[in-house]
Amino acid sequence: MKSLYFKTVQDVVNEIKNNPTLGYVFHVPISIIHELASHTNDNIVLVSTSGEYSSNGYENGAISGFSYKKEISEIIEIKNPPVLSKFDLEVGYNKVKNNKNAFMLLFLDGLSNDEEMVMTTFYFMKDDFKILGGSSGDNLKFEETVIFIGKKKVCHVAIYFDMNSKTQLLKENLYVPMSDKILITDADPINRIVKKINNQPAATEYSRLLGISESDLPNHFMNNPLGKLYQDDILIASPQKVNPDKSITFYCQIMPNTFVYLLQPVDPIEKLGETMKRIDFRPSFMYVINCILRSLKFQNENRWKQVDSCILGVCKNTTGFISYGEQFYKHHVNQTMVVLAVE
Repeated sequence: MKSLYFKTVQDVVNEIKNNPTLGYVFHVPISIIHELASHTNDNIVLVSTSGEYSSNGYENGAISGFSYKKEISEIIEIKNPPVLSKFDLEVGYNKVKNNKNAFMLLFLDGLSNDEEMVMTTFYFMKDDFKILGGSSGDNLKFEETVIFIGKKKVCHVAIYFDMNSKTQLLKENLYVPMSDKILITDADPINRIVKKINNQPAATEYSRLLGISESDLPNHFMNNPLGKLYQDDILIASPQKVNPDKSITFYCQIMPNTFVYLLQPVDPIEKLGETMKRIDFRPSFMYVINCILRSLKFQNENRWKQVDSCILGVCKNTTGFISYGEQFYKHHVNQTMVVLAVE
């Protein structure tokens, strides 16, 4: 697998023409993805982004991606509703399920709110099968997010990789609990709305726990999301907006009658260093997906160069993108980095 970086559509077209036996994934700004799609074929997947990642580090407005040998992969369109693709997904899974180094790369429509529905379609997979993915972006326009298989625009896409090399999947949170558990007492998970926390209006209780005014609450969403408990892990759920009835809309589902943590940030560079040390081998390739809210935090704090130095210091042959949500095994999360390392 080889990380790629391009500035123009023509540069990508030249790469494709010169290497007809390879498969490709490209992370593309929304402004040029339709143009690029007109030059592609069925061995190429395009996903729109809110920033790109390559061996040059983070950038906004470039084209990043990677090439690979077509014979190790299988590309499967996930239709709407995703249950229509269950048969194809299961057939593909059965081909690789006995390979502990196999994984699925998953791209989902970032404006559909269908991520959890797609993830439930994978019920036939073992829980330890590696899935990593990102929801497509449109650079914070929130108008259109796009995924292509060749020239065909699709809702979602899964790519199975049947790897010979060792692989490892990691997740990083930059947040830790700042309080005891709190209870979600009323929620509408389908619409990703939390109505009550500790049996109080969600915005009222959220503000009280932070010791701030309700009017100031949206300014604290980035640094103080909620953490959903799953076994011994914390999965981040990011608030999106406060509604007129004092309910709060999130970027992922939170179920009623579940406990969550109010979170606070830690030093991101120190945490990233710890994450990179968790890789069990020296990687020859890494695939990195960062949430748009992480990216905005790094931009606001002028941290991206430090982040790049830490990641690329481990493996220069790295690619990825900035997403509207992340998929880690069978979970959809926010404000997270997911990393696949290949030996």
